[in-house]
Amino acid sequence: MRYPRLVHLLILLMITISAHHATADTLFTNVNVFDGQSDQLLTRQNVLVMSNRIAKISARPIDAPSAAIISGEDMTLMPGLIDVHTHLAFNDRTTKIEADFTLDYMGIRTAKVAERTLMEGFTSVRDLGGPVFGTQRAIDEGLIVGPRIFASGAFLSQTSGHGDFRARNDRNPTLTGNRDSNFERLGVSIIADGTTNVLAATRQNLMQGATQIKIMAGGGGASSYDPIDTTQYTEEEMRAAVSAAADWGTYVTAHLFNPKSAKRAIRAGIQCLDHALFIDEATIRMAVKADVFVAPQFWALSPELFKHPDLKVEKHEAIRAMHALAKDFVPLLIKHKAKVPFATDLLGDPDEGAKSRHYEIAWRAELFGSNFEVLRQMTSVGGELLARSGPRNPAVGSLGVIEPGAMADILLVEGNPLEDLSVIGANPKWFDAPKPGPIDSIRLIMKDGVIYKNTL
Repeated sequence: MRYPRLVHLLILLMITISAHHATADTLFTNVNVFDGQSDQLLTRQNVLVMSNRIAKISARPIDAPSAAIISGEDMTLMPGLIDVHTHLAFNDRTTKIEADFTLDYMGIRTAKVAERTLMEGFTSVRDLGGPVFGTQRAIDEGLIVGPRIFASGAFLSQTSGHGDFRARNDRNPTLTGNRDSNFERLGVSIIADGTTNVLAATRQNLMQGATQIKIMAGGGGASSYDPIDTTQYTEEEMRAAVSAAADWGTYVTAHLFNPKSAKRAIRAGIQCLDHALFIDEATIRMAVKADVFVAPQFWALSPELFKHPDLKVEKHEAIRAMHALAKDFVPLLIKHKAKVPFATDLLGDPDEGAKSRHYEIAWRAELFGSNFEVLRQMTSVGGELLARSGPRNPAVGSLGVIEPGAMADILLVEGNPLEDLSVIGANPKWFDAPKPGPIDSIRLIMKDGVIYKNTL
């Protein structure tokens, strides 16, 4: 048995990596702590950060003579926020991306969106489709500023699936080997039919550095050839992706909406259902029993959607039908205590995306009737999902919590978010909201022990 030796080598490697990214120690004094898990603040605490980890939390003074001291009187220290469904590279209309984006231009735009995401307090994001591996590397190397990215790479789609953005006269890559679609050339999507191609596509993403794999398991509203009620990928194809991901210690997450797609995905071993707005009670029970996360974007169920400036009136009836179909969705998630992380699926113009994210926070609080539940979704629940990446996880400690040993991803905010979510950007207005600016009540943003914003 050589496992003790292997463990020793892994520990040495982790120490080397931590030393490479070593930062100055920081001592936060006299802060109120939201730990990501409790519905009560710990008052008048001191929190010591050593390098990139939280070292100690104490109501008593902490002796740390070499640490930089930050006084946080009347402020709340809380975990960095987590969004488990982003598309940093989808920062314009899909038709424009398909028509005239180049990879270098997309990369520059993605870097700007990444910086904005961090400056809104999101220190970790799960990117579920798009060429962000270069952005991720540049952030990790300190070349640009952004959140910790859990990248999926190109999402996997069957022919005529939700990731098939070809024109009707483009050639089918599975049948001909020709990739006419810009989405495929850019690395946004891969059309992969059959278990052999699904295995190859999964392994290609893992080679590029994917922390999890994203597949399209059902129809949607942003693509041309797949009605939202359709089920996509056979169970055998899903299992192929799950098996290849599991060989690398990670998991598969799936875009879907209906119960049939969701049940098939759960049976295949998929660990997160993205969207899932139309699943029924039996499917929710099945997901909870299998310890599968459900990651919807609740803005899709908002009456504010009728104010969307680009949504034609003739679509309103379809929205009403969608809302009627999902009327019991949130009560059932609450009833069965489903694991629901914060997820936004923001696409297009970055200003409109920020408005959507701010609205999503406020709308969730209304739906769930609890600021604490929303904060938990944005911190510890999201962190639990990110940990499913196992050895592919770029974080060496827990995320979404304030506890000894956790990653030093920390926000210092004015006020108490358990009482007022606007201190982290929540806004009950959506399309009527003004152009978003900096969230002034977030006074300090630390990621991986490094301070990126400090207006104290």
